[in-house]
Amino acid sequence: MARKKKSGEIPVEEANILPVMNIMFLLIPALLLAMEVASMAAIVVSPPKFAAAPPKEEQKKEEEKEKPLKLKVFIMDEGFRLQASGQQDGAEAGKEVDSSKPTIPNITSSPECLAGFQASGMVEFGKTLCKYDFQKLEAKAKEYKSRAEKEQVVTISAINPIPMQVLVQTMDAMRGSECKLLKAMKAGEEIPPECYFWQPIIEAGAG
Repeated sequence: MARKKKSGEIPVEEANILPVMNIMFLLIPALLLAMEVASMAAIVVSPPKFAAAPPKEEQKKEEEKEKPLKLKVFIMDEGFRLQASGQQDGAEAGKEVDSSKPTIPNITSSPECLAGFQASGMVEFGKTLCKYDFQKLEAKAKEYKSRAEKEQVVTISAINPIPMQVLVQTMDAMRGSECKLLKAMKAGEEIPPECYFWQPIIEAGAG
């Protein structure tokens, strides 16, 4: 005989947890994205390389090669004064500058040098021009060029009474009498070795 339901009982329905599970699955990625991630950085470190130190003599030569020459020529009434790397050529020991003595003193004007000026009536000008030793100045330029092959700039200055022709011949001597610079530049060739200091800078009032 079937039991009859009591009139006071409340029917209980089964819980539907599917919406809650859906929400949890959505929250998991959001929580992972919100987490603070510690970044790791790596630095590549190489062990030191051991090498023998260069000899002092070779190191000194390298320093001398890298040191700029800063060649300067000052035309005095008594001759030429040369200076390189802050040291005057021919100065007294322990002195950087000794303006009382020229590096290349004047010479006695030769009759061959004066002959051309006598014919044109410019004897006094010839005496002024012929007293400068341009050959020795060119030899000094060659000597400096052997010490600094990459250098090509020279600063030239003079006292006020010096004629323009003396300045021009000074530039020619520093460039080199055998220098064929224009021909090499037109042909696109390298500067020939007989061209010494072919980029002069004329400086006023320097000595």
